Amino acid sequence: MDDGIIPSAAPTFSGGADAPFFLVGQAPGPVEAVERRPFAGRAGKELGRWMARAGFASDEEFRRLTYIAALMRCFPGRNPSGSGDRPPPARAVRNCAAWLDAELALVRPRVGPGSLEERVGRTFGGEPLVVPLPHPSGQSRWLNDPANRDRLAAALAVLAEQRRRLA
Repeated sequence: MDDGIIPSAAPTFSGGADAPFFLVGQAPGPVEAVERRPFAGRAGKELGRWMARAGFASDEEFRRLTYIAALMRCFPGRNPSGSGDRPPPARAVRNCAAWLDAELALVRPRVGPGSLEERVGRTFGGEPLVVPLPHPSGQSRWLNDPANRDRLAAALAVLAEQRRRLA
């Protein structure tokens, strides 16, 4: 059965076990699948702008201080409707869960992963502190709502405070 998923030779991730920040994305896109680097495409450029707002001096600094993983480890393919990339199917996320579980056990992030957009702007836990962010995709219309932009600003302010604590 062709489910549209494009397997890759190795899962897309970056960072070291000593990284103080941990980011979980949804899935690599076609650019990431080729370059073997998370957030290498358009969503990565937007994420870079967000991280600059959160106090990271450069994309290089953000990537040096952040372990980047994903729910799904290979490109899920194009959306059949033709608009952007397909969200990771639940079955594929389940198949990749062992990777993320092992990374969480290894990295033990101080600022943990977040994936539920309705939680953006709130924090959870203590160590690790979980600061959910929306997906930085240009396909997402979530940030069209001014209240959601305020929630993103609140989340980035929390990250900025965490970044300052590292200095």
